Amino acid sequence: MVEKKKSIKKVAKKTVKKTVKKTKKKIVSEPDDSGIVIVDDDLSVDRETELEERRAYLEEARSQEASSD
Repeated sequence: MVEKKKSIKKVAKKTVKKTVKKTKKKIVSEPDDSGIVIVDDDLSVDRETELEERRAYLEEARSQEASSD
């Protein structure tokens, strides 16, 4: 029998170095409440509803005062 020669190839492994760039993160802290209040100037007040709510409040206050005595 004839033996075949085995050829062995050496393969060099390539190593890849990963470079990571570090960046400085700017931390901007913004408050949730900026203090800006927007008021709608075209506010119309329903006087009748306001008076009705006041009467209901006073009536409730009187009834609780009467029940506590």
